[in-house]
Amino acid sequence: ARTMNHQHYHTRPTHNPTTSNQQLSTMESKPNHLPLEGDYKLIKMEDKNGEQIPLPSDFSMHILHDEKMALNQYRIALKIGNTLGGMLTLDAPDDTSKKMPAKIGPLMSTMMMPPPEIFHVEQCASKIVPSMQELSYSGSELIFHGTEGTLRFEKR
Repeated sequence: ARTMNHQHYHTRPTHNPTTSNQQLSTMESKPNHLPLEGDYKLIKMEDKNGEQIPLPSDFSMHILHDEKMALNQYRIALKIGNTLGGMLTLDAPDDTSKKMPAKIGPLMSTMMMPPPEIFHVEQCASKIVPSMQELSYSGSELIFHGTEGTLRFEKR
């Protein structure tokens, strides 16, 4: 029984053309699946009062979407001192603007002690990211808007 479970775990389900067609039609009717996958550079961080938080280093974020996720879900990994990771979920926009309801959670983090100047940035990001309520994008720019502040990224 143990070998059978092991094989089942590594075996991919057989491809079903009907399911594939249903997924395709779902994707076409869902405006909230965006091509967000890729690597981003954190270019600006502001707290809830609009005060800019200095970025002493080059911080990056990776966004991933795979076929096992819902069309409106992505995994994020934001590397500051530690890596903050979680599931990004988007809702369809209410209008034709490029701003849409979004949330990230639950947020996980590695637990190493970074240098003090990076630790401060990480503490701020750890408040802003889970408070995210909207995501906006324009060209190569991606912005997380939260009740605790804003993170602005540029696609690499």
